[in-house]
Amino acid sequence: MGKLEYDFMFFYLFGQILKGKSVWRALLNKEAGKFYLSGDVVDIGGGKNPSYFRFFKKDENLKIENIDLNGAEGSRALDLEKDKLPAADNSRDQVLLFNILEHIYNHSHVTGEAFRILKNNGELIGAVPFFINVHPDPHDYFRYTNESLKKIFAAAGFREIKIAALGFGPFMVNYNNIMFIFPKFIRLLFLPFYFFSDQILIKIRSGLTGRFPLGYFFSARK
Repeated sequence: MGKLEYDFMFFYLFGQILKGKSVWRALLNKEAGKFYLSGDVVDIGGGKNPSYFRFFKKDENLKIENIDLNGAEGSRALDLEKDKLPAADNSRDQVLLFNILEHIYNHSHVTGEAFRILKNNGELIGAVPFFINVHPDPHDYFRYTNESLKKIFAAAGFREIKIAALGFGPFMVNYNNIMFIFPKFIRLLFLPFYFFSDQILIKIRSGLTGRFPLGYFFSARK
């Protein structure tokens, strides 16, 4: 990442933190803006109107169904450990899996169901956290690496698997996990130190790039 990119990213993060977002959520939302939603879409685990949804580019005729572990308002409750998704085989254009796989012990079931309901060439899009605090909802089982995600999606039958690590270095990992302890003005005050400390550290130790992801953003095709 060049200086201009770093400067732009700093001001982007500043604005998102000012709005009450975590660094992980800000990076996830930014990455979502690179993708286009169209056709019949199933969103698993996001509840009603998840924040990441508005960052996608969207077709005006988009149809979306929300499915959730807990039946959040506007969504249908399912036991994602064992229930079949309420859709016919080869009937959906896209499936979204954001911040949900870590809460499902039997993750192969839900990835298999996503593959089943997608049309040929249908797209799976989602994200999982990595260096993030434990957050039961009602459970928190896993943290996935790039390698494990590739194996999980390939085992379900997916192809064209793309995984992007979202994050910077160890300073921003620490910042993300302690930021909500402090009032918002303290978070904003501390951000330059953590952000630019990572920039300096990565210039000194280039091999650190990608080793401290806050999480991973993924896409795959049926």
